[in-house]
Amino acid sequence: MINISYRFDQDSSTLVLAGIPDVSNGDSEQTIGILSSWSLKIIGSPLLEGEKEHLDNLMQVILQYSRSYVSGIRKTFISNKKIVTISPFGNTHKLLLKSTRKGVKPLEIILDDSELSDITRCFDLLRFDPRFNIKWDINKEEPFSKKYINTNITNPKNNSNFLYALIVFFITSTFLLLIPTNNKFELRETSSSNTDSSQTLSD
Repeated sequence: MINISYRFDQDSSTLVLAGIPDVSNGDSEQTIGILSSWSLKIIGSPLLEGEKEHLDNLMQVILQYSRSYVSGIRKTFISNKKIVTISPFGNTHKLLLKSTRKGVKPLEIILDDSELSDITRCFDLLRFDPRFNIKWDINKEEPFSKKYINTNITNPKNNSNFLYALIVFFITSTFLLLIPTNNKFELRETSSSNTDSSQTLSD
């Protein structure tokens, strides 16, 4: 049986899936019912690939996180198998992937908003594509309750209080610098660099 492949392209991401029809399920020749491989290429990051289980976990956290993010909720999401985690990281998003292969270090990828949006778009196109007759193991989407949003959304009042305190701190610090003093001091700062590791999600 001929292996079929389809791809979903966005500006910074490319998702490619290959498989064959599930004849026992009545799939047509152009329908993928059994997934044989997948890969996700994010510009500037290692190629991600693995089994269906890995793709399910990745889709699960990306879709949940993106949905919460557009609602103003910034929180960490961990997949059911705990092999994929995504969390806020300043103005960006940190994606952490753990290989199911022993001895392989986790892979960390930092995504900006456009990259997160592109990956989410790829997954949305995939799960609603009629050329695939595959049941994805992802959580069912349900509308957020008002209570959930109010509980998890970032509190603008707290942010304003923090900004006000920061401004007062800088004004006070500047004023103190104008006071004459005979004491001298020197601040020394050391820096270190870390080397990132790369890997693929595969058994």
